[in-house]
Amino acid sequence: MDIKQAKQELRQSIRAYTAKTADGLWRMPLEKQRPVLLMGPPGIGKTAILSQLAREEHVGLVSYTMTHHTRQSALGLPVIVDRTAAGRQFRATEYTMSEIIASVYEQMEKTGLRTGILFLDEINCVSETLMPAILQMLQNKTFGVHALPEGWMIAAAGNPPRYNQSARSFDMAALDRVRCIELEPSLAVWQEYAAARGVHPAVLAYLRLHPEHFFVCDAQRAAGRFVTARGWEDLSALLLTYEALGFACTQAQAQEYLHVQEIAAGFAAFYELYRKFSSSLPLEALLRGQTDAGAEALRALPFEGRLSVVEFLLHSLRAQLRAMEDSAALAFSADSFSRSIPAGDGCASRAEKQLENRRAALRIRRECGVLSAEDERRETAFLTRMDAAVAGRSDAEASDAVRLLAEAAGTAAEESRTRTRGALENGLRFIRTVFGDEQELWILLHGLRDCGAAAFLQKENSAVYQELLSTASPEAKAAALRAELCSAPAK
Repeated sequence: MDIKQAKQELRQSIRAYTAKTADGLWRMPLEKQRPVLLMGPPGIGKTAILSQLAREEHVGLVSYTMTHHTRQSALGLPVIVDRTAAGRQFRATEYTMSEIIASVYEQMEKTGLRTGILFLDEINCVSETLMPAILQMLQNKTFGVHALPEGWMIAAAGNPPRYNQSARSFDMAALDRVRCIELEPSLAVWQEYAAARGVHPAVLAYLRLHPEHFFVCDAQRAAGRFVTARGWEDLSALLLTYEALGFACTQAQAQEYLHVQEIAAGFAAFYELYRKFSSSLPLEALLRGQTDAGAEALRALPFEGRLSVVEFLLHSLRAQLRAMEDSAALAFSADSFSRSIPAGDGCASRAEKQLENRRAALRIRRECGVLSAEDERRETAFLTRMDAAVAGRSDAEASDAVRLLAEAAGTAAEESRTRTRGALENGLRFIRTVFGDEQELWILLHGLRDCGAAAFLQKENSAVYQELLSTASPEAKAAALRAELCSAPAK
């Protein structure tokens, strides 16, 4: 199963395990709610999908790496208490609450979320002394004498022993208590994720040319020779930051992320070509609609050069789409905030109080690990601008400043929407004019679909996009070929 399928399986499990009847009873008895165990190679995205699901399903998330725990921290520490039995007093041992269970209750208090996921990572790397407690937890949802709150499901993850020398194989006793999902890497799924995350276009272009280099994690290879999805994404972050600062990226730096020398060398060489080819793209001119800008020189490029140009254009269009979405989010927040702060006496203090509440909510979400980087960036941008608008102002001044900010944000969002639609349509026209209805156009169409630009163009009723879908997409070409074959006279 690939990571996208596993995420959907987990989503359904969360909904099934937290579903109740009209009488308030759990649809699935608690003793039948088996924990979900994700087993797969490192760097495939096991931890990431749990964080995504917690945000998307609006449930809590508490994560623990089990290699950091001893039997005492998982089960609680012993304490001596006085007891009475059969008329006699004696001393007995009890246990404090498990650190793990205590963290679940703590997050419930912080967030107000009554349902959630307890995620136990590297579960097959625990010590021998802790393993019996793990089996008890998988079966009974308890750590020692302390039970996991109702409405919380357990998800666990681990690496098979062939990838991790510290890992053990689960025996039948453990596997009979879980739903085990075996994960395999998928470049197609990762490309969809990478497009939405703004992964560097050189990485995307290189992996289109060399899909066999996406994930190299073979037990038969020499120790220390591996490449993972995490490595590619982290290398992308380095490239984007280095380029912004004007630094060069060398093969040695690539090899810090790609632990197979031949792949690191191949990517470093391709990256130099990518920089050369992408610099030849007249980006500003083509986004203004000059479809003949540099067309002849681009047609003469080798395939890796044409691919680099398309990925560079895609990266630019994705950045513009994200800027439009950021602008729309700011306009929405500013407008709703303005509507919630009526003018008049106390306007400034009410505004400051609401901003303080939003900062506190942002802090709690960050501490609990249910805040995406995108949401944090957008909320921080809103808070910064609104703080500047109301700080130190009188009630009348604050009211005017909030209203003007909302109006300006709305105008900017509309201008950004128009500008983004034009840029996307001009990009499509340009690639078709330069390369025709060939694979370069298909790659652009596919990339726009993955990042959400295609849905935006459809919502905007873009005639350019609809025309390309009906004539130039692989699906349209296949349909035309089928129609041609059906209409051909029989020999």
